[in-house]
Amino acid sequence: MRNFATAKDAALRFGWNYNTYSQHERGHSGITRAAKDYARAFKVSEAWLLTGEGSPEDAFAGQSEELREVFTRLADAPPAVQARVLSVAKALLEDYEQSRNTATTPTS
Repeated sequence: MRNFATAKDAALRFGWNYNTYSQHERGHSGITRAAKDYARAFKVSEAWLLTGEGSPEDAFAGQSEELREVFTRLADAPPAVQARVLSVAKALLEDYEQSRNTATTPTS
């Protein structure tokens, strides 16, 4: 998570309109449309930002920016694209896991 001394500091850092961000932060205006941008900027989960439930930790903490970007783009993709990517990813992971198991399984 990132910490800023003031809402103005955060708005300036991320290029957001200060008045809008300040209203969101104080709860005077709904943040549903901006939640994804805020969560990404503050490196917290969108669900936590909106509901306060669960962990604020970003699901991709400790991962590469490239992996974070791919999964973020995938989350925004149409369901048909998501299904295709998941199918390919699952097949590749199964191949990887099988090859790893084969390499570590002793042959008697």
